[in-house]
Amino acid sequence: MSVVAAWLPFREMEMRIDNLSPAMRTVVATGWEPSGLSVLEAEDGEAYHRALYRDGDTNKPVNWHKNSVEKLIEIATPYIADGALVVDYGSGTGGSAIELLKSLDERGLRVELFLIDPLVSWFSKARDILGSRDDVHFELSTKRDSDGKTSFRRLQEILDGRKADVIISSSTLHLIPAKTIGDLALQFADSLKEDGAFVWDSGDLESELRPVSSALLHDPYRAVRELLRNDEVRIGRLAEFADGEKEGHERRLDRIFPTPLSIEVILEALRGAGFSSEIHDKVVSFSKEDAESFALVPRLSEIASPLQIGNERDEAIRAALKTALKLIADEGKGDDAGYRSHWVFGCHRLNE
Repeated sequence: MSVVAAWLPFREMEMRIDNLSPAMRTVVATGWEPSGLSVLEAEDGEAYHRALYRDGDTNKPVNWHKNSVEKLIEIATPYIADGALVVDYGSGTGGSAIELLKSLDERGLRVELFLIDPLVSWFSKARDILGSRDDVHFELSTKRDSDGKTSFRRLQEILDGRKADVIISSSTLHLIPAKTIGDLALQFADSLKEDGAFVWDSGDLESELRPVSSALLHDPYRAVRELLRNDEVRIGRLAEFADGEKEGHERRLDRIFPTPLSIEVILEALRGAGFSSEIHDKVVSFSKEDAESFALVPRLSEIASPLQIGNERDEAIRAALKTALKLIADEGKGDDAGYRSHWVFGCHRLNE
């Protein structure tokens, strides 16, 4: 999707003349820009964007994305005033930022929005879509040292010591390793104003709140991974690996959709960082069609590796997903149309 097409939902925004590019006469975002993006990386970002928006049209969010992120925005909006500094931690292709900006534009509120993410392929798509807005700033959350080692930048460094009014994080915390959650919570606390708020959502955390009639967001894709683990063709391809490579390859695939954390891991870390907690939940329907689009995003479809990219991999995933969704429906957590995913939402303020 072109930048022009993606920009249509925001065309009524009043543009500030001082930030117009003299060459293009268009408003430009600041911060990180992609460089040397490969065709495969571009396709990955486009595919995930289309898993969130029907035909890539930002006016047409798919049901699960719309119904999950609207609750996040509903919780965060009361803490966002005109001129606020808002951080979107784990922005991906910009899905939560797009919906937040739509909501703020409708209210006539202008903010300074920092988008932060480590994944170049997806983050490049966010830049493609939102790069024409002068109220958006992009920061890659990783860096390389002189030895070429990659590490995560601290939030305080990214913000250059500034304090945010609101930090949001959509569908990200369940991907953070349990051993690092505590430190990340401290970073959030150190990067918020005293009256600020940290608001997040996740569809893939274990919780006593989850109704028995609902699944976790990634349950179908973990099932696909297990169904394909012993697929004859895949096993044959694995046999071609050199000694020692197979185990590392399989561990990497298991991390794509990791075993879900308990919500208590998140809440304990936030309490330790000095936050109070307010938790909400919601069941969001996920259609079979949307589940397939999600599972076939190149980065996520790696769960079927080393099946060959293309028809071999895609058809194997489709067949396994059909089986997985039927199993979930048989457990009473879905039906012929798809499955029901349970989402939790957290709103946290610094204790006085």
